[in-house]
Amino acid sequence: MEDFKKYFDNKEYVTKIVGNEEEQSVHDLDNDKISSLIALITKPENRDFKEEALLILKKEKAGYLLVSAIKKAKKDKAILVAACWESEINFSSDLLFFIELALDTDYLISLEAITVIATMEGPFKGDDVKTAIEKVKEEQKKLNNERVVLLNDLLFSLELFV
Repeated sequence: MEDFKKYFDNKEYVTKIVGNEEEQSVHDLDNDKISSLIALITKPENRDFKEEALLILKKEKAGYLLVSAIKKAKKDKAILVAACWESEINFSSDLLFFIELALDTDYLISLEAITVIATMEGPFKGDDVKTAIEKVKEEQKKLNNERVVLLNDLLFSLELFV
């Protein structure tokens, strides 16, 4: 028993306890990746690297990083949403997230999200398509501007998924 105590002596050994701290560092790593991704995609001086970054995301099946970046972004959200369809990643599992973006009051965010939805290949989760159609129809009732045309296009795409 006495031999084990020496492993916890800071002068002799450095001991790392694995647990919640490990999970936190993974979370911080994802935050670092997301922040880097946002800068890589949105800053004009990184334009040469954007396409390569999107290819890597597709290859690594890391679309979740783009979704996280969109959720985190305070500006340049339309650019990040556009990066989703530019990456050619299938975001079908995130249909309802992109529906919310398609219903955004910012025209560019809405347009880019509709483009992402139109490129989805499926499969979709449960009743997501039905729920999406209902949300779009509800939003259409409230509108009387150019966004109605966008939402009509969105409905057309959604109905093809059924």
